[in-house]
Amino acid sequence: MRILRTKKWGVLIAFVVGGAIGASAAIAAVTTTVAADTNTVRERIAQISTDGGFDSGWHIHPGPVIVQVQQGYLKIKQNTCNPTVVRPGETYIETPGQPVDATANHAAKWTITELLPNSVPGDPDRVTTTSPC
Repeated sequence: MRILRTKKWGVLIAFVVGGAIGASAAIAAVTTTVAADTNTVRERIAQISTDGGFDSGWHIHPGPVIVQVQQGYLKIKQNTCNPTVVRPGETYIETPGQPVDATANHAAKWTITELLPNSVPGDPDRVTTTSPC
């Protein structure tokens, strides 16, 4: 689990996601738009936005998840009950197999890149679990 303070990742993902999503805008409280979901590598890229009150609930991913915040901030709890605050331009890498919970109390926008080992389309990208806190 690390925070990478680099704009290169953000620019690259924003370019890829921006080109795929275009000018669409969501009105709902939480929206997810999948920009890519390949059948070979099983990499899933999604852009997520909320107008506040977001809570992912405690869950576990089978592979690493790269979280990159574009607007607002996320509070991510993993391997500790104290949240790590991830701000615009920052990246957080979720550890596979470890319970994680992400929250956003205010408007926020972020991109996730999930690596799903040994999976096929239709396999779940997460499993709900209980809080280790």
